[in-house]
Amino acid sequence: MTIDQVVPRGIYSPVTTFFKSDADYSLDIETQIQHAKFLYEKGINGLLLSGSLGEANHLSKTERYLLFSSIRKAIPDPDFKILAGIPPIGNIATIVEECKSAKDAGADFAVLLVPSFFGPTLTSQQGIIDYFTRVADESPLALILYNYPGVSNNVTITYETFEALSSHSNIVGVKLTHFNLDVYSQLGQNKTMCEENNFRPFTGLGQVLVPALSVGIYGAIDGLSAIFPKTMLRLYNLFLDGKVAEAAELQSLVSHADLMIAELNVVGVKYALKKFYGLGESLTGRPPLSIAVDQGKFLKYEPLLKKLSTLEKSL
Repeated sequence: MTIDQVVPRGIYSPVTTFFKSDADYSLDIETQIQHAKFLYEKGINGLLLSGSLGEANHLSKTERYLLFSSIRKAIPDPDFKILAGIPPIGNIATIVEECKSAKDAGADFAVLLVPSFFGPTLTSQQGIIDYFTRVADESPLALILYNYPGVSNNVTITYETFEALSSHSNIVGVKLTHFNLDVYSQLGQNKTMCEENNFRPFTGLGQVLVPALSVGIYGAIDGLSAIFPKTMLRLYNLFLDGKVAEAAELQSLVSHADLMIAELNVVGVKYALKKFYGLGESLTGRPPLSIAVDQGKFLKYEPLLKKLSTLEKSL
C-alpha cells in the first residue's frame, strides 16, 4: 500500500451539489468552487463530492467528472483529498468504470455504499465481501466503504466482514453513518486492522465525534463541517489536545445543531449556507428533493446555528 492510499486523519466535509436554478438544475460550478475553497482555507482535510448530501443518484457520470475535475483544478494541493461518491448502481463493471472516471478527474478515493437493493434478508455478508472485493480488485482508486443502513435498506456490515475486507490492500476505510458505538469501538481498537492494514474508520455523524475519537476512530466525514468547518476542527482538536471538558461542552452544542441536518438534510444545508454565507442560487435538490426548506422546522434550530456562527467567526 502506498502512502497516497492511506486516508489521513481529520475532518472531511460532505458537500451539497449546487445548481444554477430550480428550472433546469444545471451545475453551478462557480459556487461549488467557492464553497470548496472556503472549506480548504478553513483547514478542512478534504471533501466528499457526490455523496448523500451531494445527490449522487441524481447526477450523471459526466456531471460527477465535472465536479471532481473542477475542484481538483481549483485546489491542486495533494494534501486536500477529494473523496468521490460513487452511486450504488449495483453493476460491478459500471461501478469500476465510475471509479476510473473519478480517478481521471483527479479524485483520491472512491466512496461506495453497501449494496442494498435486495435488503438484509437476501444480502448476505459473504455477498457484501464478494461485491467490494471484486470492485477493489479492478478499481484504480482505493475504496472507502460507506456503511449507512438508513439509506441502504437496513443492510449493514458486521465486524467480521470488516475484518475480512480490511485485509484487501485497495480497501482503506469506512464512513460509519450509524450510532452503533460497539462497532466503532471494535474497529477503532483493532490494531491489525488500523495499523497493519491501514484501514481507517471515520464517523459520518459529527454528533458523536468525541465518543468516536475516544475509541480510536480517525475523524469525521460530517455535514455540519460544510457549514461550520472551524467549529468542527475545534471540536476535533480539543479532544486530541486532552481538553475533554471543553470538548464535551462543544460536543453538546454540535450534537443539537446536527439534528437540523438529520431532519432537513440537503435543503437544510443549502438554506444554512445561503443564510450564513450567501452561497448558492437554487436552495432545493433535484426532484424529488425539489422542495423548499420547512421554515418552521428550520426556525427551531436557528438559535443553535446562530450560536455556532458566532463561535465560527471567533475562531
